[in-house]
Amino acid sequence: MRFSSKVHNVVCMTQDTALRRLLGAGFVDYLGGGLFLAFSAVYFTQVVGLSATQVGVGTGIAGVAAMAGAVPIGRVADRIGARRAIVVLHLARAAGTASYVLVGEWWGFLAAVAVVTVADQAIASLTQAYVAELAEGERRVRVLALYRTLANLGISVGGPLGGLLAGAGVFTGVLLANAGAFVVVAAMLATVRGAGGRGAGGRGATVREAGGRAVPQERRFAALRDRRLLAAAAVDGVLQLWLPVLNLGFPLWLARATGLPESWLGVLYAINTVLGMVLLVPAARLTATVAAARRCQLAAAVLMIGACLAFWGAGRVAPLALLVVAIVLLTAGELLSVPAAWTVSYALAPSDRRAEYISAYGMGRSVGRYVLGPVLITGLLDLAGGWMWAALAILFAGAGAAAVLVRARP
Repeated sequence: MRFSSKVHNVVCMTQDTALRRLLGAGFVDYLGGGLFLAFSAVYFTQVVGLSATQVGVGTGIAGVAAMAGAVPIGRVADRIGARRAIVVLHLARAAGTASYVLVGEWWGFLAAVAVVTVADQAIASLTQAYVAELAEGERRVRVLALYRTLANLGISVGGPLGGLLAGAGVFTGVLLANAGAFVVVAAMLATVRGAGGRGAGGRGATVREAGGRAVPQERRFAALRDRRLLAAAAVDGVLQLWLPVLNLGFPLWLARATGLPESWLGVLYAINTVLGMVLLVPAARLTATVAAARRCQLAAAVLMIGACLAFWGAGRVAPLALLVVAIVLLTAGELLSVPAAWTVSYALAPSDRRAEYISAYGMGRSVGRYVLGPVLITGLLDLAGGWMWAALAILFAGAGAAAVLVRARP
């Protein structure tokens, strides 16, 4: 018994060390990303010489590649371990980011941005899978909430710093610093000892007896055949429209319909940033079980409907007051929907294929944030004006209803 207790204590200490290393790596990761985020569009259009259309098309193709690669990368991570896969992907991000300094035409840009985007999107899901190897139960979502909080802090520091450096014309230096940050993150995670070395199931986790021998039983892309998973991912994909609403719909609406100067954008974005950093960890406690997570998804949908109505009203009366209300409601919806998605995806993912299932679930998030959202918002705003907000409210209502109906249990 004493020996068993000592082993348990050593394992817990190793896991805590790995979690602290992961949280620190997350901060460095997003600090580096924030450096480049502030001036990426300016760099590619004004320094490299690409048109805005070329940048948009290249980024869109890279996003499609990232979604296509999500499940295969997840399968590989289940075999070699999420941590090892994350280390390799960070090194790929570093190489892709450093190669931006060599880009001189569109095809080079496409190759580089595809590598960076595929790695970036995969890392998000694999980080969630890695946390599942290091923590159990409700603690997983709390760890992810803290990770995201530190990531937001890193972006908040890196973004303004990158803007200042870009203003001084040191584009190459910022790009190489960003790439260097990814190398540091890879080194931090590569040197974690004794935690998360392999996936929970390992190679050939599912076997059957045939002629006296155990034969690996492979279920090719099983996650993409799981209807419960796909339905839950679709619900999350709609709820994740909060991001394009915040980053695209809100600024376009402020400029076109409210009559407010664009200087108010920074103040209103700060409300979202501060509330997110302060309240995400406490909000994550509300999504501790699958049933609680589904209730939070419904509540998030209701909050987002309220935000849409407030945005719509801001085009008619009291624009500043209603925009503040809209941002607060949208942020509250974000704070509930994001950790709820973590809880639901953990519940749906079998331990031996966790990275694959979480990666498949994350495809819904990517579609909502980077494909469906931008197309819907820009298209509806041009075609229907303020009625865009009504259409988005209806989508959120449908997602809230579906969240209650979709069965998401282990």
